[in-house]
Amino acid sequence: MITPRKITSSIVGISLLTALGYFLGRTSDSLTSKQPSQSESAIESPPFEREWGKRGSGRPSSPSKAIDDDASKSGAIPWQRSLKFASREAMNAFLSRAGGNIRLLDQIDALHAIRIGFDDNDALAALLDGSEQVGMIFPAYTPNPTGGSVQANAEPLGRNLLKWLGLEEFDLSLGKGVKIAILDTGVVPHPAYGKVENIILSPASQNPDEWNGHGTAAASLIIGNTPAVPGAAPGAELTSWRIADDNGRSDSWLIAQAIIQAVDAGNEVISLSMGTYGDSSALHDAVVYAASKGVMIVASSGNDGEKRSAYPASYDGVVAATAVDANNDHLLFSNLAANENGLSAPGWKASSAWPGDQVASFSGTSASAPIISGEIAAVMSHYDLSAAQAYNVMVQYANETGTLGYDPQTGAGAANLGRIFRTDTPNVSDAAVASQVIQAPTATSPATAQINIQNQGTTDLRNVPVQITTPAGTSQVTISLIKPNQVASYDFALDSALFENKSPVSVSATIPLQDNQSANNQRTTTWLPSNEQP
Repeated sequence: MITPRKITSSIVGISLLTALGYFLGRTSDSLTSKQPSQSESAIESPPFEREWGKRGSGRPSSPSKAIDDDASKSGAIPWQRSLKFASREAMNAFLSRAGGNIRLLDQIDALHAIRIGFDDNDALAALLDGSEQVGMIFPAYTPNPTGGSVQANAEPLGRNLLKWLGLEEFDLSLGKGVKIAILDTGVVPHPAYGKVENIILSPASQNPDEWNGHGTAAASLIIGNTPAVPGAAPGAELTSWRIADDNGRSDSWLIAQAIIQAVDAGNEVISLSMGTYGDSSALHDAVVYAASKGVMIVASSGNDGEKRSAYPASYDGVVAATAVDANNDHLLFSNLAANENGLSAPGWKASSAWPGDQVASFSGTSASAPIISGEIAAVMSHYDLSAAQAYNVMVQYANETGTLGYDPQTGAGAANLGRIFRTDTPNVSDAAVASQVIQAPTATSPATAQINIQNQGTTDLRNVPVQITTPAGTSQVTISLIKPNQVASYDFALDSALFENKSPVSVSATIPLQDNQSANNQRTTTWLPSNEQP
């Protein structure tokens, strides 16, 4: 039986906070990515094989037989710490009295913070006066799309980014005047965008074609300017910070260091397609620093199918990028958005650049983060807005995804640039079957389905007919009034026996109207048994 919910606005009020959300992380390892093979057109390689979120032997070996228990228990790099001081004078005083008892590995002047190596916990403790903030340094990695599952019927994005963005033609001016920093494995020259400046913080081969292609693929989803490799903001000015080696390995300090440098270099948006499960004080402080300067960070939530995000996506004030397919259906491998700043974008087989002038099929929240970063830049340039203002516009006019309203699977929804750019155009009629979610029965809840009808136009819609088909048959409802940007949501029960048979279960909805965007007037969603969700 269909039970209508009250029509509710899809606008999600989200404030960008800078408060710290602490929870313990874990370590991980990385495998070398496989280079895609070339084909006559776009290269459709399998997802890049990178481990992320699994314990292993990738941490540096200890300098002695002693064990750094605190680091081992938290999954941090042993025999290294970050120290933050109240002032530069306090930092210099510590370094003066420490002498040769520690090794100064790096420092971030803007945070009055240093990275040190040491050999003895007691000796280090004796040097501290209690005013310092002591933090761990955690391994970080580019995420592995196969860390979790992906449904067999996931729709690949391919070369259809412009269509997903709602753009009828390629506008090379989108993002013009906006400076974006990408923090990754480096960006090599490519015909899809030309040459990008690289600031090298992680050792790199003299031959860029030998670099891990992860950063190149991510960058092209921002500034790609060809039909084979389109980007969301081809007119933006992109600078690359190489913070990960060719195995995709980095650490929380390097991420923090690059964030500070990118902010100080005048970048307004930072795209980060990597992360860590360890909560680093240095990384958190860098996020706070960026927010204080009005810089927006977009970070991958992670690809392990977990009910949390990696850091820094977990921090308040960071836009957690979750992954959907080309139909805006949540991808099973995508971690949830841990804070309430999440947005979703495609993360399944997106056409992207690859070293050697190749085109690759790129998957994971690694693809979602740069697409969202590019969208922010596009809205900034189109309306002459700050990064925060552009983000708020994207949230306000996001297409409904997942369950009604904000949900951790897909965040506030998926931003559609075409729709955003039409908000000033009067009398746009666009009723959309925005999202459908099938919930299999559990020990505590029955099987259900939810269908969300959204007014994605700019005029009131009255007496909107909707045909809903389930295994039980077809019903019709009529929405008497749905205002622009509002959602009419319908929940109905499904027979739990359907799921016990391990057969696909489908629901569909159709709006039998001719309007400005008829392509979104119909949607079919299919639940597949677990053995078809590899």
